[in-house]
Amino acid sequence: MQSNLTDRQKKLLHGIIQHYIETASPVASDVLVENGRLKCSPATVRNEMAVLDELGYLQQPHTSAGRIPTDRGYRFYVDGLMHQEPVTHEEKQGIRKGIKRANGNAFLVFEEVSTVLSKISRELAIVMTPQISHSVFDRLELVELNRNKVLTVIHVRSRLVKTVILEIDVDVQSHDLDNTTRLLNERLSGLTLEEIKKHIRFRLGDRLGGDRGVLRKVVESASDLFDFTGPLEVHTSGSQNIISQPEFTDKCMLQTIFAFLEDKKGLVNLVRFMDQDPSVAIGTENRDTRLKPFSVVASFYRMGSNTGVVGIIGPTRMRYGKIMPLVNCIAHTMTEYMST
Repeated sequence: MQSNLTDRQKKLLHGIIQHYIETASPVASDVLVENGRLKCSPATVRNEMAVLDELGYLQQPHTSAGRIPTDRGYRFYVDGLMHQEPVTHEEKQGIRKGIKRANGNAFLVFEEVSTVLSKISRELAIVMTPQISHSVFDRLELVELNRNKVLTVIHVRSRLVKTVILEIDVDVQSHDLDNTTRLLNERLSGLTLEEIKKHIRFRLGDRLGGDRGVLRKVVESASDLFDFTGPLEVHTSGSQNIISQPEFTDKCMLQTIFAFLEDKKGLVNLVRFMDQDPSVAIGTENRDTRLKPFSVVASFYRMGSNTGVVGIIGPTRMRYGKIMPLVNCIAHTMTEYMST
């Protein structure tokens, strides 16, 4: 990585950021010397800290205080100085167990993942569901409720299930429901939900057998029946982790972040400009001004051909070396689960 810093300045910046992440307190020169991070005098350290201050990597919150990292300092740290911490075997097992507890229920998967992520990271975890539009149809089940009502259960390959009660104009012929189910599954197999909504009339145009009343209702209701898009859902966990951070004793700051989490448009924009995976936005790098005191680490996961986001929102003083591999691991585990 190209930089204008000497090796000693890099080591100094790394030591200051590591100490500040651990303590949340401004770092003085004598502290760095005493704990053995640097083999030089406090005066030399002070001079180098002043240089890093002038270059914009550090700042001094008060005249007599030590230094703290700036957003630029954190960026330099994340891009080249940071050592990533591998996700432990126990943590991986916890992630898989959490997903397994959902027992195939996609909604519960998102809940479990946000809970596990917040517990391991000790930050605020977010899981944003995909906008389902291109998932592939898996199968459909028809269950007679009474003479004029049929329970329709639609499965897609991204493990989502939708249940709808169809009211039929004529009496349902129960002995034909199995044939109707078989016909629908044969004609719609391998199509995406969007393709079904557009072409279902053509697919069933020369239908042979099945309950005509049920088939007609399925065709008429296709635009709603096979619509899995729904509103964007955001699952969060670990609000108490934000509250406990020393940076966020300011109630206005807490109100700001919780108001942001209620803003679905803001959350969508949060990841709209992600160009890396995982993506890290530090403080002022966030496009939304409400997130200036925060850093966001996010990664994409896939459900079929649809994409969702899992991530962390925390103070700029977060443990990037721990958080980035963790978010990436969870995203890959979710993709693996949703694709099998």
